[in-house]
Amino acid sequence: MKINLISILLLFCLTVPITVTYSWLHYQRRQVRREVKHMLISKTKKDELVLLKFTDQEIESKLKWKHSKEFEFEHQMYDIVSKEVKDGTHYFWCWSDNKETKLNQKLDQLLSSTLEKNTNNKNNKKRLNSLYKSLYCSKINNSKTVLLTYKNKLKPIADIIYVSTYNAPPTPCLL
Repeated sequence: MKINLISILLLFCLTVPITVTYSWLHYQRRQVRREVKHMLISKTKKDELVLLKFTDQEIESKLKWKHSKEFEFEHQMYDIVSKEVKDGTHYFWCWSDNKETKLNQKLDQLLSSTLEKNTNNKNNKKRLNSLYKSLYCSKINNSKTVLLTYKNKLKPIADIIYVSTYNAPPTPCLL
């Protein structure tokens, strides 16, 4: 029971920092969105906005939509203030959301570092498993008895030797 409690505590200690950091960054992202929306509503001028022009095909291929008023283009987040469609070309007057872009980059770095640690972890488990396997002889003679006969000048002698078979301890499995 004590071992189970310790293992649960260790698992908790390993997962909490990543989970809390990830949740905190998501919370900050929501706060930044609210700030940007209030700022857009209160003081937007056309000269402060970025004009982006896209065809229908470019909208499908180049833009990664978060929702109807927000998208990502070339790793930069944009909030749409107004839009127009003329002759098949979409004109978006956008606010360049630098704060959210930086938060997205931090989230991507956190995720990539976590995945990188996971692959290192798998490699370490494989090495440890091969080490454990090399410590124990796994090929054992399956015969239980061996009959040895010796020719003696006086009389033949037969000795029966019982070979004890043993099983190697189980090796750790890879997860």
